This record gives sequence, C-alpha cells and structure tokens, in this order.
Amino acid sequence: MGILIKAPTRRRDTGDPVVVPPASADTRSALHIREVVRITGLRREQLYMWQRRYGFPDPSRDGFGDRVYPPDQVARLKLIKQLLSEGWRAGAVVPLADSALQSMLGIAIEDPAPLPGEIETAVKLLGEHRVGELQNHLSKLLVGQGLRRFLEQTLIPLNEAVHERVVRGDMQNFQELRFADLAQRLLRDVTRLVRPTRDARQILLATPPNDPNQLGLAILELLLFTEGVNCLTLGAGVPAQEIGGAARAYRVCLAVLLFDRGISGKIAGQEIRSLRAELSEDLPLIVSGRAVNLLAKPIANVRTAADFSSVMATMRELAVVAGNGAELPQRA
Repeated sequence: MGILIKAPTRRRDTGDPVVVPPASADTRSALHIREVVRITGLRREQLYMWQRRYGFPDPSRDGFGDRVYPPDQVARLKLIKQLLSEGWRAGAVVPLADSALQSMLGIAIEDPAPLPGEIETAVKLLGEHRVGELQNHLSKLLVGQGLRRFLEQTLIPLNEAVHERVVRGDMQNFQELRFADLAQRLLRDVTRLVRPTRDARQILLATPPNDPNQLGLAILELLLFTEGVNCLTLGAGVPAQEIGGAARAYRVCLAVLLFDRGISGKIAGQEIRSLRAELSEDLPLIVSGRAVNLLAKPIANVRTAADFSSVMATMRELAVVAGNGAELPQRA
C-alpha cells in the first residue's frame, strides 16, 4: 500500500499528493540514470534515443519518476559502450542480446580500402551533404555503365563504403539513411522496366533481424530481375519464423537470406540454423553476404554464396534459373 507524501521540493509543487509505490528488490538495486551515465560513459540522450528506437534499455521509475536501470541492463550497456569504442555502429549492437554482444568483442573493423574514382566522388558528395549533385552523379553512372555494371561495380561497393564510414564514425547514421533513400528511389524507377514474366520461378528474399540492409536487398532483387527471376521480398530485419511462414504461404522454390552487417560468425550461424529449422527440408536455402566469410564451418542443408555471381551459379546448379540440370518440381 502506497504512502501519501507531498511532492518533493526538486519538483514543482502542484499541491496534489504523490503516491510513492513500495520499493521492490529490483528497484532498490537499480541505478539512477545519472549513475548509469557516470559508470558507462554514455550520454543521457543516447539512452533516451535507444529506448525509443530499439526498446532498450527499458528502465523502471523510482518514486520521483526518474529512470532507474537494473544491474543486468547496466552490464549490457557497458558491453555496448565497449563495442562502440571498438568502432561498431549503435544500430548494429544495441538491439543484440548479451551473448551476441560478448561474441563480438575484439572483432576488428578494418580500415576502408581505397575506392575507385567514381565511388570516391560519390562518398565525398554524400559527406558534404551535396545530395542533389550525388543524385546527378549516380544517374550519369547508371546511363554510362548500364544497369548490370552499375549495380555490381558501383552501387554495391558504394553501399558498403558508406556503411563502413558510418561504423567508423566518419559519417552520421542520417547520411546513410539519406543515401539509401536516394538509391532506392533510383532503383524503383529502373525496376519498372525489367520485371520478369509472370510465369517466372518465385524465390523469397529477406535479411535477418540484426541486418537492416534494405538497400542491399533492393540491389539483389533488381539483379535477379535482370536474370528473369521473380522475387518475393519481405524486407530487412525479418525474424526466422516470419520468413518460414511466408515461404510456406507463397510456395516459393528457394529462399535467399542476405546477411551482411553488424554480426559475428557465431550469431550468424545461430540465425541461419534458426531459419533452416523453420523451412521445409526440401526447400533450398542460400545465404549470401559478408556473414558467409565469418562462418566457422558449413551448416547442413544451407548453400553459401559470397557475391551475386555465386548466387546465380548456385541457382543454376539448383535449376531455379536456366542452366545445367533439370528444373526443380513445383511445390505443392
């Protein structure tokens, strides 16, 4: 039963009584936000933003209405702070569980490799917020290079270059979001011209919960369209259970998981095994992206493809697209 007291003097006294709930064991051991800021070195604004965007941390309130954080959340915040100091981007680590964070400690983030002139120019324009010039630059490259070359030799490495600079702190997250929006609008205009025929085989595309690479997914979809493949795209950051449900509902002949960002080999393996368990045994699964190079050992009934050419070679081997071998039977 609560105790009625006057509002404390550090709050404006409205004359109304304040009900102070009895302190639980968790509340008594929790730390006030000022202590969390002091211990972790994080800013209050960061904690507020992460709570809104990722649902973590999830503080309680003390009798004065202030945020207080239980010990397990404070320990997790310390891990996050350490990973941020090692160069990881907040969006890549804040949503992860403790076990995932622990497995990522000490993983080096390499210095960005030198870029071709066209891509370096694009990165510079984005870094200087000259978005209109960047849009014109990319449009000219698309016309000059042709779609396939533009996607593989310009947009894919440019997407990775921008992401690496955000991870390293050389660019802000909003710049990556602005670039992704600009590039996806450019791709949407092109996609209308290259959609495959209605009777094309349908495959499912997605990225796992810890990978928000929506632009990478759009690039892969368009590349597959140019090969006559009809894609069912769920979008980025989709749980394994949802991918499995969609595969059954739409009777796809293949699932492709693009797994690129902010992940360790251990967590990548866990996510891939989880998805494999959600899919029927006879449905092929291809995993592509950087996670392929992080896996310590092969995963049963999972094909890996580090790049788009490898994806296409595997799909031809599986007879999902024209190539060697007989076609896969239609799924019932």
